[in-house]
Amino acid sequence: MDNNLNNKLKQDSRYLQISIPYDKEDDLIRFDDGVMTELECDEEFTPPMLNAENQLLEFVIDLKEGKMLNWNYEGGYLRMWAKVCDGGTYTLLDSEKKPIWQIRGYVPNKLIPPYENGYGDYIELAIEADGTVVGWPTKPDFSDFVSDGRSPEPIKTNKWHRAEEAYWHVRGMKLSKEEVEWLVGKLQLLP
Repeated sequence: MDNNLNNKLKQDSRYLQISIPYDKEDDLIRFDDGVMTELECDEEFTPPMLNAENQLLEFVIDLKEGKMLNWNYEGGYLRMWAKVCDGGTYTLLDSEKKPIWQIRGYVPNKLIPPYENGYGDYIELAIEADGTVVGWPTKPDFSDFVSDGRSPEPIKTNKWHRAEEAYWHVRGMKLSKEEVEWLVGKLQLLP
């Protein structure tokens, strides 16, 4: 492990921005609001962290306080479980919310729950009414960022960011040859 980078990330990182693909029809992301029960898919539920284009779940967590920024969910307690399938972007931000280091693809489960047995594919968050993430680490572990991260690449427009997220989502689906041909055909018909 690069101790210099690890020390720099510990010193400079204040926030974690998470951006993962979201499809309301897909049962790989589930929510439970209000009570601690088995997670179920509720097609009427709209997650509070859904971006304006309704394609990504985007949120920022204060690393020191373990709280969601700009939390505006009035339903009380919320639990989220997601199998991300290598499609997320996890960016460490400094105190001015400028990106400093990033991982694309696998979930950095040494920082994001579940800490054990997340296998780089899962996110599970329990969020209290005030935005506090239950069980957030008091001493964040940045080792996934040291071993698998990179300096963030600027994304020219949100359109390209969405295209890249779609690529990662489709890549993880293991489509058959016929499904790929059908998808390519549909994409060629787009204006």
